[in-house]
Amino acid sequence: MESAKNNYETLRAVDPGAAVESGAVAPKPGHLGVAPLVGGEWSLPEGKPYEHGEADREAAEKWGPPREDLDRRTTLRAAVGLLAGLALAVWLFGLGLTPDRYLLVLLVPALMLRRGRRYLLDFVPFAALLVIYAQSRGIAHLLRPHPHYLPQLNTDKFLFGGVVPSESLQDWLWNGTQQWYDHVVLAVMRLHFIVPPLLAFVLWVKRRALFYRFAATMVTLSFAGALTFLLFPTAPPWAAGEQGLLPGLIRIPHNPAPDPSGAHGYHAISVSRLIDPNPYAAIPSLHAGYAFLCFLFVVTILWKTRWRWLALVGGAIYPLAQSFAVVYTGNHYVIDLALGYLYAGAALGGIWWLWRRRGLPE
Repeated sequence: MESAKNNYETLRAVDPGAAVESGAVAPKPGHLGVAPLVGGEWSLPEGKPYEHGEADREAAEKWGPPREDLDRRTTLRAAVGLLAGLALAVWLFGLGLTPDRYLLVLLVPALMLRRGRRYLLDFVPFAALLVIYAQSRGIAHLLRPHPHYLPQLNTDKFLFGGVVPSESLQDWLWNGTQQWYDHVVLAVMRLHFIVPPLLAFVLWVKRRALFYRFAATMVTLSFAGALTFLLFPTAPPWAAGEQGLLPGLIRIPHNPAPDPSGAHGYHAISVSRLIDPNPYAAIPSLHAGYAFLCFLFVVTILWKTRWRWLALVGGAIYPLAQSFAVVYTGNHYVIDLALGYLYAGAALGGIWWLWRRRGLPE
C-alpha cells in the first residue's frame, strides 16, 4: 500500500535537501566565436578556428591586424622599406609631405607585408579626406580673406601680463640670421606633416580597429578646424607684425624658402595643392592639435600597460616641442595652441563616445 501511495504523490520541483547553486553558469571566453576584448585586443586566439563560420571570419578581418602571422623578419623588412621610402620622399619633397605623397611612401612597407590591396582600401579614403580638408582651408580663405588681428593678440597680452610670447622669444633667440637651433626648430615644426600619418600606419599594422578610430578622430579634428577658419578667420603673430601691431616680429625664416611640398620642381605631381593654401589659419592651431591628438591617443592605448608613464612623460615632449616651434617662429599665439589642444581633446572624446555607443571594437 505504501508503495502504491508513493506512486501517486506529486513530485516536488526541488528537493529541499539538495544544494542550490549560487549562480548561473556563464559562457566562457573560449565558447565565443571571437576572442574577448581584453586589454583592447581584437584577434582570434592563435590556432583557434572560426567556430561560427564566415561572419566571425569577416569580423576578425575587418577589425584585426592586416596580417596576424607577422614575424620579426617581415616586420624588420617592412620597417627598412618604410625608412627608405620616407628618406627618398623627404629628399625629393622636403619634410612637408602632402597626403597623396605620403600614401605612396606607406605603400612600400604595406607591399612588404604583402597587404598592399588591404592598405589601399583603408588608406585611400583617409588620404582623400585629408586632401579635401587641405583644399577646404584654401576655400575658407577665398571666401573670408580678411582675418581678425586683435582678439587673439589681446588674449595673449592678457594671459602673459602685457607681453606676447612670440615677441619675447624672438627678442631672446632671433638675431637676424638662422642659427643651428633655428634649423632644428623648423624641422620640428615640419614633423607636423610626418608624425600623424606615421602613427596611423603603426596603428594599422597593430590592429585596424585602432587605425579606424584614429583616422576618424583626425578627420573630425581637421574639418572642425577648417570650419573655424571659415567662420572666424584669424591672423598669426607674423601677420600682426606686418601690420605694425607687433613691430619687429617676423615669420621665421625671414625669407622663407618655397613650400617643402613644391621642392625640386615636383609641385605638379601633388593633388593636394589645387587651391592656394590658407596663409593664416591660426585658430585653432592644428600644429598643436595634431601633436596633442597623437599624444593623447598613444597615452589612452598604453595607459593600462607598464608603458603608461613612458608614454605620458616621453610622449609629452612632441606636442611641447611643436608648440614652442610655432610660437617662436611667429606662426601662432599661445591661445591658438590652447584652442588646438581643446579641439583635439573634444574630437578624441567625441569619437571615443560614438565608438562605444555603437559597440565598435577599440
